[in-house]
Amino acid sequence: MCSSDPVVAACAARRPERIVTHAATRDEAEAIGQALEDGGYAVECVLLQSVELDTRGWTERERAVAFMVCGHRPHQ
Repeated sequence: MCSSDPVVAACAARRPERIVTHAATRDEAEAIGQALEDGGYAVECVLLQSVELDTRGWTERERAVAFMVCGHRPHQ
C-alpha cells in the first residue's frame, strides 16, 4: 500500500496491475488520484466514514473519515 503522491508515483512507475492506498483528506486523495492518472491508471475513490454514537442520547462522540483510492491499468 502506498500513502503519498510521490510514493504512489514511484509505485506506478513499476507498473503493477493495481495500486490501492488511502488518504486522510480530500486534497491528499486528489493528489494521489492525479499521480495515478499521470501514471496511466484508471482511478476509483471511495469515502469511508464512521461515527461513534452515544446510545443514551444518540449523539455523536467521534467522527472519522478516510478516502480509499484504487488505480488499475486499463485493459487494452
